[in-house]
Amino acid sequence: MTSPVSASDATRRSVRPASAAVLLALALPLLPACTTVKVKTQSERLSRDGLASAKLLRTLVDTPFSVVADLADTTSQILGEARNLDKKGQTDDAASRYLIAAIDAHALLASRDEIPGSEAEKALLQLHNSSLARFAELWADDPRRLSGEPVLLPGQGSPIEVRVASDSAYAADYFDRLVAAGSVEEKGIVRRTRDGIGAALVGVRQQLPERAEEMRFYPKRGLMLPVTLTLDTVTDQPTSGGGRLVTLSIRNPLTHPEARLAGREWTLAADVSAPLAMILDGQSEAKYALDGFFKANERIQAAGLYLTEPYDPHRIPIILTHGLVSVPIIWRNVVPEIMVDPEISRRYQFLVFTYPTSFPLVQSARLFRDQLAAVRAQYDPDGDDPLSRNVVAIGHSMGGILTHALVTDFGDRYWQQFSDTPFDQLPLAPEKKEALRPLVYFEPDPGVTRAIFIATPHRGSKSADKGLAQLLSRAADLPAEIINTTADLLDPRIANNVTYKIDPHKKATAVQSLQPGAPMISALDTSPFKPGVVYHSIIGDRGKGDTPHSSDGVVEYWSSHQDGAASEIIVPTDHGAYKSPLAIQEIHRILREHAGI
Repeated sequence: MTSPVSASDATRRSVRPASAAVLLALALPLLPACTTVKVKTQSERLSRDGLASAKLLRTLVDTPFSVVADLADTTSQILGEARNLDKKGQTDDAASRYLIAAIDAHALLASRDEIPGSEAEKALLQLHNSSLARFAELWADDPRRLSGEPVLLPGQGSPIEVRVASDSAYAADYFDRLVAAGSVEEKGIVRRTRDGIGAALVGVRQQLPERAEEMRFYPKRGLMLPVTLTLDTVTDQPTSGGGRLVTLSIRNPLTHPEARLAGREWTLAADVSAPLAMILDGQSEAKYALDGFFKANERIQAAGLYLTEPYDPHRIPIILTHGLVSVPIIWRNVVPEIMVDPEISRRYQFLVFTYPTSFPLVQSARLFRDQLAAVRAQYDPDGDDPLSRNVVAIGHSMGGILTHALVTDFGDRYWQQFSDTPFDQLPLAPEKKEALRPLVYFEPDPGVTRAIFIATPHRGSKSADKGLAQLLSRAADLPAEIINTTADLLDPRIANNVTYKIDPHKKATAVQSLQPGAPMISALDTSPFKPGVVYHSIIGDRGKGDTPHSSDGVVEYWSSHQDGAASEIIVPTDHGAYKSPLAIQEIHRILREHAGI
């Protein structure tokens, strides 16, 4: 056994993989229905939406002489001018007009002339939000904002000074770009939004060399976060050029989904799907899943534990782990469905673990633990946060086994799968023995207090014994250091002194690791859960209703069932049980229960 390799170590290859076409033909039967996420943005939609709202507002009022009717007429003219200026590239003039439209709508919302919840108020909100959103996109591109300076825009007769509130969730220069969520059109992901006040945006903070340490555990594409821009105050007073002073806030609608604006308490408008769509744009679940299995030698460079937003020391971490021939993209609809609940989003934060899925289980389990330890060392070195004391881990399929390994007290049961000779009696140099020990002994993780297993083969899967699975396994391209995971322990120089139970020459990938009776599987099945951990099972039966004789097509019920589970739910799906609305509903229920909501 050897320790997981680093990116710089993963240079030698064992097998030249087959052509992509052959691998795809072999693997497709094992893959769920896959989707490529595609995104395009159309800022023109914002001005169209604003104009449509103004026209709708005009039809909803009882009299043409009302304040609302007057606003609808004047705003239609202002937005028409803004759109024309926008097309000509006159961004300052366009931005000021979009902002004026938002200011006027904001003033009417504050006047309470419209009944809360009425159709007129809804149209007024749409007018306000879409105008503010397009202003935000133009304002975000202004170099003055990125330098932290107040932005002075030409108003209608007098200038408008724009400032960001000092207590804003994000500084004026934190994001490199702001993209209006309403301008995002996506495919391959379910849209989940919250209605309310403010401009629902995607805040983009890029990975840059000077941010390497800050963004060490962030996605390679950087951060793309749901944010809400609100218009807080408009003050008529002399400023640097006279006119009005507008104060804005860049808010986090996940942690603070409500705010007092325009004279009353509001839910903040938010889009929790658009940021995920943007960060996954162009990624194919099928391609990345296959690469993660067949090109493990390359994929190890991207393996790790990643935060999906800036670390919050107060919120409970949820770690999502995908399975065999899979990638974190599988969670693209689960996360928005969960986080659209404001009570959940204010209490939880998501992390994802990704790894080369052809790695033997023991290597992936070691990598998982090392990454979790590294994240804690970075963000919670004193062990005071939920990250070290109250983690919820969710795993699908083989990811469920890696999650199971976090909450299991192995003792020496794993080593006993290899030899009856006590590990400490091996005739190895002390330094070699200590290097190998983390691959033999697994202490339960102290921070994980609840686990959710989805379609998890705790006792292995008979599918891993089948010819197709074995053929796929032989095609996997693993680093030489990983291929013979027992090479160091089965050194011929010490074999005469130790009795071993396994074949040291057999190539071991995740497929062999998942066979019933494999070392890791057997050790898990005979090891107890750590005291106090709560665990749940979500299991598919393909809609046949034949549990306990059921199967999801890959994993049989006898393997996925766990005695002692706090709950077990059978969903009418195949192996992709995480996609089931019933499964997502169950995850939602468990998380609310865990947080005491």
